Amino acid sequence: MDPVMLLEVLDDHGDVVLRQRIIGAERQCTVGRSLSCDIPIDDPFAASEHALLTLREDGRVHVRDLGTRNGIRIAGERIGRDGRVLGSGELRIGRTRVRMRTGSEPLPPERLFRRDLLQVYRTPIASIGVLLCMGFAVFMAWMSAPAQLAEGVLVGVLVAAAALGIWAGTWALVSRLTVGGWQLRIHLALASLCVASWAWGYWLYGLGAFALQWRRLAPVMVVLAGVLAFLVTWRHLHYATRLRRIAKVSLALLAPLLGGGLWWLVDLQLDPRTVNRIVQGPPIQPPSVRVSPSLDLADYLVDVSELKRDANRNRQQSLLASPILDQEE
Repeated sequence: MDPVMLLEVLDDHGDVVLRQRIIGAERQCTVGRSLSCDIPIDDPFAASEHALLTLREDGRVHVRDLGTRNGIRIAGERIGRDGRVLGSGELRIGRTRVRMRTGSEPLPPERLFRRDLLQVYRTPIASIGVLLCMGFAVFMAWMSAPAQLAEGVLVGVLVAAAALGIWAGTWALVSRLTVGGWQLRIHLALASLCVASWAWGYWLYGLGAFALQWRRLAPVMVVLAGVLAFLVTWRHLHYATRLRRIAKVSLALLAPLLGGGLWWLVDLQLDPRTVNRIVQGPPIQPPSVRVSPSLDLADYLVDVSELKRDANRNRQQSLLASPILDQEE
């Protein structure tokens, strides 16, 4: 079987923009800005004839620099004038990446194609999340000022739409810059579900803490909110970047810390000014219940006659001190 090599020119997102297959021993391929090259590239940092690649009998490729100023780099290391023999790898020619593959390169096993739930149902999930956010804005407007419901609903809906737009739009822009696709519906689904869960969960937490006097509910809600922030950030990074798993997890761990710190600072400024602020005090239930024996009605009325005599005596003394005059006189 004749030796073969495949050259792929990659863009900034790692997508292939040019692919060329070369078959046969001692076949040569030139790379540069000149149109006479076998693979022309549009790179001002590349020479007119920058690299010469020669396919050998053993299936490997000899890469040689054609006397350029910027040279050829492989894994960040510049190759010498004599060149280097490679089986595969990624060449940096100027600022252009050229991926080289040969028949000697081992191929990984076939991967099973799976689409997660968010990719399949991104549109209905995003719609449900947005409706939950808008419903919370309408509900809070009705709770705060029922007399001015229309104005409150308009303000709440606009604020919710702006928050979701900024959140999802920022991640969509990151996706466009890094992976070449907007993926707006996926990021909108993640953002809306996260905001809706935080909003409704915080309201339910306030209701439960007031009605049930559960003092240990606050740490549980904080942990749940942090876990949700970690998961949502990790999925955003999964769809918007091509970082390694350890980098995604590390960046996702920073989201609950930064978000929690920012929320704490905002709450310190807003909570003391809230008229509906409720400070949970000690439990109002008695620590123990004491049962006394029941008494008869006669026992309660023992001192009634004495109290009546005292009352009459006090009344007579007050009349002698200040008698009541006849109104007709």
